[in-house]
Amino acid sequence: MPELLLRLVKKITDRIGVEPGNFIGICLAIFSGLALMANGAVAKQLGGELHPFVIVFFRSVLMAAIMVPLFARKGYAQIKPQGHGLMMINGLIFTLATLGWFWALPRVPLDLVAAIGFTSQLYAIMGAILFLGEKSHPWRWAALAVGFMGAMIIIRPGFLEMSAGVIVTIITAILYSTNRILIKIIATRDDPAVSVVWQAIWASVFSLPAALLVWTLPTPAQGFWILAISVFAILSHYSLAWALRLADIGAVEPTVFMRLVWGAILGYIFFNETPHAFTILGSVIVLGSIIYIAQRERRDGRQLMDSKT
Repeated sequence: MPELLLRLVKKITDRIGVEPGNFIGICLAIFSGLALMANGAVAKQLGGELHPFVIVFFRSVLMAAIMVPLFARKGYAQIKPQGHGLMMINGLIFTLATLGWFWALPRVPLDLVAAIGFTSQLYAIMGAILFLGEKSHPWRWAALAVGFMGAMIIIRPGFLEMSAGVIVTIITAILYSTNRILIKIIATRDDPAVSVVWQAIWASVFSLPAALLVWTLPTPAQGFWILAISVFAILSHYSLAWALRLADIGAVEPTVFMRLVWGAILGYIFFNETPHAFTILGSVIVLGSIIYIAQRERRDGRQLMDSKT
């Protein structure tokens, strides 16, 4: 980081009383949320002109074309996974989730897409307890129960029309949570960059049959916007990865709520969508449960380390 920027960050953090790593991490996480929602806004608009399956295919190809040369500068060994089987399964699940997300975008308000997306973290935590053998403390289940109450407020079954777009968005959240669990398993064997590269490669392969069913060649203008969402997706992922590396999880997790703010702003500006009060209320409850779990895990981890020293 340039020395001038470091001095500026130090000056700001000294004034507001925040640790520099946390400050930079929070800024990166907020930017990650903006890039993700910008990705969604462009894809939502583009989805009215070009079939989402075609968008997903070309986006995946472009992401792979950008990342493979970037991460394999010194040869294939840099992106060679320990095993291709699990990587392929993860790629298939990621592709299904991405196809569903892009298909739902033109059919669901952007703020509701962001709000339902929050629930994927709850599913991932529950999946880690059930399938990875993580400890299932009573407080964890209580926090998950509160989180799912928030999810029900967002979805409002019986009140909110359960359209195909909403149903697919919920299924997408579950698939993305499965993707998170598999990445956690893969991360014990491979560098995170390896899984990201192979996700893009396998998404290119698995999305091709779906794209061929509705094949349309993008115009130059549409190709530019597909390139834009590819770059937004890469920026979102890596800014969040660096945020988690530099800052405490407890500091980064609350910024997830900014996705709803960005989604509401972009949805209002570009699609004249007004966020519903219940969507905001449910999102606050879901986010509160996620923050509580993250902070409690951090505290328990510190206590465990202190007991060993």
